[in-house]
Amino acid sequence: MEIDAAAPSGYVVRRATREDLREVIRLNRENLPENYSEEFFEEVLESNPETFLVAEEGGRGGGKRLAGYIMCRVEIGFPLVGRAPLVKKGHVISIAVAPEHRRKGVGMALMVEGMNALRSRGCSEVYLEVRVGNAPAISLYRKLGFRVSRRIPGYYRDGEDAFVMARSL
Repeated sequence: MEIDAAAPSGYVVRRATREDLREVIRLNRENLPENYSEEFFEEVLESNPETFLVAEEGGRGGGKRLAGYIMCRVEIGFPLVGRAPLVKKGHVISIAVAPEHRRKGVGMALMVEGMNALRSRGCSEVYLEVRVGNAPAISLYRKLGFRVSRRIPGYYRDGEDAFVMARSL
């Protein structure tokens, strides 16, 4: 079952390119307390190009700054949803939307397109970690059908717990 949610008017969601990485890393560092190395972003883009997406205001090119990104990868592991022995599942590693683009549907569009890309790669479920205090993100994930699977105490560097949230694809 494919989820449908078009990018909001004035935005395009597309695959990330190597040329986007500088802006993606900027978005990550400016909007999230947990940051990854440049090499990590490069490795995920190289190994999972179909599931590493960006949202751009006004469409491709033109030197505009990116509005947001979602970085996902395909993994094999024990299911968080269902009872199969091992499954192909999608992991939403990181998602960020610049403050001036929030509450416009950009995060929803990135999540929907990311989940559709994971499904097209053969994933039967998707999961992510989210700070227990990040109510706006948790609300978005619940709207998309995610449920809390478990809580990980002290998951983040500052000691905050994380919820693992998952849903079937």
